[in-house]
Formats: sequence, C-alpha cells, structure tokens
Amino acid sequence: MGDGYFLLTNLLSEDEKKVITSITAHIERGEKRVGIQQIASENFLSPTSIVKMCKRLGFDGYSELYYYLSRQFDSHGETRDSEPLKNLIDNYSESLIAEFCELMDRSRTAKLFTTGEGFSNIVGSYIAQRLSICGFMVFNNVHFYDYMLFRDAHHLQDGQDAPPVMFAVSQSGETSPVLNDVRNARQNGHKIVAFTKRSDSTLAQMSDIVFVVDGSRQTLAGSLPNTFFGHVILAFEELVAFYFARKDR
Repeated sequence: MGDGYFLLTNLLSEDEKKVITSITAHIERGEKRVGIQQIASENFLSPTSIVKMCKRLGFDGYSELYYYLSRQFDSHGETRDSEPLKNLIDNYSESLIAEFCELMDRSRTAKLFTTGEGFSNIVGSYIAQRLSICGFMVFNNVHFYDYMLFRDAHHLQDGQDAPPVMFAVSQSGETSPVLNDVRNARQNGHKIVAFTKRSDSTLAQMSDIVFVVDGSRQTLAGSLPNTFFGHVILAFEELVAFYFARKDR
C-alpha cells in the first residue's frame, strides 16, 4: 500500500487543513473578518485554489465558508437546549457531555480517526468531514494497524500532550474490523469515543466514552426502518454544537 493511500483517505489535503486552521486561528483571536487574499498569502496559495476548496466542501465560496466557521466559534455563550441530545442519546447525562467536550478540547491539535464498516463507515465519513471543516486533523477509512505501520516506517510521532482520539461506530458493538482498530488504538494510547446500540457490547467495554443510540430498538432486520445511523449523525451534530458553545463561555 503506497504513501499516497494515506493522503487520499484524508478528507482534506495538507494545504486545505492549513487554510481551515488559518481562518479559525483569526476567528479565535477575535479579529475582524479576514479576506481571502490574506489567507491565500499566509498559506502560499492562490485565491482561486481556496475558492475551489470551498466549492469542494459544499460552500458557494470563501465568504460562506468564513461565515460557517465564524458561527462555530461565535455562539456568545448561548446555552444549548439539551432536549435534542436527551432524545437522541439513551445514556445522556450532563457529565457524559462534559467529558466529551473536555476530551475534544484536549485533543484540539491531535490526530483523530474514525472507524466503521458498511453504513457505519458512511457515518464515520460524515464525522470526519464535520470535524475537518472545524479545523481538526481527521483520518477516515484508514485501518489503524495500517496507519501505525506507515507512521513507524516514516518515523512519524503523534503529539505528546494532546491525546489522539478514535471515533468508532457499530450498531452491534461486535464488528470485528472495528474492534481490531479500537484494540490497536487503545494499545497506542488513543482515547475511544463509541456510538453503538448496545451498552453491554465489547465495543462499549473497550471505549472511554460511549453514546448509546436507539438502544431500545434492538431489531436489526433488513426489512424494517433503521434509524440508528441517522440518529448518530444528528447526535454528533448536537455534540459538536455543545462543544463550541461550551468553549466560548
């Protein structure tokens, strides 16, 4: 497996990550709106390449991306309504949400990973895209064992201070490839955040933070509606909103 595999599997290129990080750094410092020319100059890119990046991420242009990022960092200390999370997460508690927010804060500069199989992998892709747009460094669809081999072969080191995190998604909590990724991640000091239906699953037992979604709906029959994946995405959106609201207070 070539070096390019690991670059292609990351949702944002290194240049794109630098652009997002550069914009968010200005916003976090409370500066007035920074124009595309300045961002391009700071990152040794052309304004045209930044516009292309914005469109690839689903924004009409730089202004829309800048506004989106500003909204993430500018909640003005608003108190989030906890009802949506209570309805989406079976094991909801204020301490659980606080623990998640604190982990995200500590891991702001760390490498993050997602793992999942089938539809869970699609959810993992969404989580990675969401966090990437917010300035996190996220790897998706990279089996953790392969990543560790790549890292060791190229003498790369993960950050010492910021704990890396793996987001694992599995309905049953017993999916072998997911458990293998989580097991390898744990052995290398990563924190695990899991989304699963079963609080008594192997995945739940191996994880540092567990969100139980649709736990009362245990039927996995193919002919019946399955709301697990959609509810995980909605729950994650609410969790991200809580994180940024808490950060700005």
